[in-house]
Amino acid sequence: MSIKRELGRLLCLVLAISTGIGPLGCRNPAQSNLPPSAIAPPGTPIAPLPKGDVYADETVLSPDAVIETGDTLEVVIRRGAGEDKLAGLVRETGVATLSFVDVEVRGLTVAQAEERIRQKVGPFIRQPRVDLQLKKKAAKVKRIFVFGDVKKPGMHPMSRHMTVLQAVAQADNYNETALLDEIRVIRGNLDRPEVLTADLARLLTYGDFSRNLALEENDVVFVPRERLGDAAEAGKKLLPIITVALAPVYSAFLITIFTGTPLLK
Repeated sequence: MSIKRELGRLLCLVLAISTGIGPLGCRNPAQSNLPPSAIAPPGTPIAPLPKGDVYADETVLSPDAVIETGDTLEVVIRRGAGEDKLAGLVRETGVATLSFVDVEVRGLTVAQAEERIRQKVGPFIRQPRVDLQLKKKAAKVKRIFVFGDVKKPGMHPMSRHMTVLQAVAQADNYNETALLDEIRVIRGNLDRPEVLTADLARLLTYGDFSRNLALEENDVVFVPRERLGDAAEAGKKLLPIITVALAPVYSAFLITIFTGTPLLK
């Protein structure tokens, strides 16, 4: 009868593991544990982000680069010991206005444009020397980083006025073991970072937006996972192994129960 007792203990262990893991998957991470009285006062504003520029000028160093509409020309005209610094935008007509002269430059390389500008200012400036820098419009992509218990961690493009909720959604949403009321936002330099706390559970439970923080460029959003979630993940990996190992013993235990015949006398 000692074998029956041991088999019973093993069966109880398996049932305890399976029942202990099961409810964890039913937890709603969006449910706040805070009472309704913890809601921030109405009208708490989220500080708007500076709009910034979607595009930024980038200097083109190649002398073979072709000038196009929308490019910016930065020109230095040297005359004797002095110099004039001029700047002009290439308009739709292909013409850039540099102080008192209009120069058609669209389709020219930097070297060709320098020569054309020299010819244009030649009647007004004696032996001018022209140095041109070409600046093209390049997309300036702002980034944020989302890590932790989300489905798609990593770097993500940042839209204007982005919040923590939008960042988590961009990371393909959170996992069921996520701890949404203790999300960390790490901001600033790594030597002296500023750590902020966002609470999306409060937002999703009560509609309280006060802890849905506005993000800045290069912010790191970390969504932690509850400890029970770590145990659940470990249980999911161990349960198949335990099930396979105890399958023969469990079958023998069932035979003993239904037949009433002990395996060992």
